[in-house]
Amino acid sequence: MAQPNQVTRMILPALLAATLALPQNVLAARYEVKQGEGTAITFTSKAPLEKFKGHTGQVTGALDADLHDLRNCDLEVTVDLASFDTGNSKRNRHMRENHLETGKYPVARFSAQGVAAGPDSLPVGGEVSLTLQGTLDLHGVARPLTCRVQVRDLGGGRLEVDATFAVKLSDHAIKRPKFLVMKVADEQQVNVRLLLAGGA
Repeated sequence: MAQPNQVTRMILPALLAATLALPQNVLAARYEVKQGEGTAITFTSKAPLEKFKGHTGQVTGALDADLHDLRNCDLEVTVDLASFDTGNSKRNRHMRENHLETGKYPVARFSAQGVAAGPDSLPVGGEVSLTLQGTLDLHGVARPLTCRVQVRDLGGGRLEVDATFAVKLSDHAIKRPKFLVMKVADEQQVNVRLLLAGGA
């Protein structure tokens, strides 16, 4: 019969091995995107004689992260493309039917696994700037996307995430809209604000 010390010597290595074998984000908490609480995505489109913006708050997704070890966080965000509003119903319809083709490609999705650069942790009540490397799936075409994000701890299990990046329509096989005789620029500026809650 094994003595207590022998049992301990056998169990401790097994526990250590099991701990090391756990996924790196095992301690991650889930923070879900909250609609109607400031979450919004805006794109800015420019033509030689015109500039307009499109807005939507129809955004879902979640961040799985251990705020003490951000290196292994996972972020996924999904946007309802048909919900973008440019302030002009005719332009909205034209954009949805002829360019974004939302009947065929109803959503855009960004997913990122891990932080490419930035601090390893988010201080309580603090703010950090991170670089995320991920994939943007838009109009049936998935492309790598690297963007800088600001993450703020608002307290009470709430986070605020802001990002600004450029998307080229040609990278996703989207025809450039034309108004009168002027085509809008290929590159669109995208601003993102996400309010997330959870932490359990």
